[in-house]
Amino acid sequence: MPASRDIEILNLINTIMHQATARMQRSLREAELGLAAMEARTLRFVARHRGCTQNDIVRESGRDKAQIARIIKTLLERGHVERIDNEAGEKRQRLCLTASGAETHAEAEALRAVVAKDLLQDLSQTERKQLEGLLRRMSHGPTSDPG
Repeated sequence: MPASRDIEILNLINTIMHQATARMQRSLREAELGLAAMEARTLRFVARHRGCTQNDIVRESGRDKAQIARIIKTLLERGHVERIDNEAGEKRQRLCLTASGAETHAEAEALRAVVAKDLLQDLSQTERKQLEGLLRRMSHGPTSDPG
């Protein structure tokens, strides 16, 4: 029995996601940046959200606290991120990139741009814009507002 069209669309999204992840992992390995894909994603998040917390990264990534804690520990040990001073009485530890982290992040983002260009090479600008719009709509998920 053939899968429904919706399931086929989901399968295609999964395939593209896995292709992108595999290409990014290969690019990171070949560039010898010393970053795993999830470490690069975490650096990207910290770069875009200076002062974020471990819980912010957990919430955004969907990964478990222990995995994110290990990644942050690794990034701290390598000198890519550092903890910044909290406001008085605040217990959460906030993170930011170091100069080394910013440089490594920039290199990883350049690789990411190449992977993105490669994945989208067969689409016209109009098709890319349309795809982006559709994916943005999908990323917001179903709304709970009845009207």
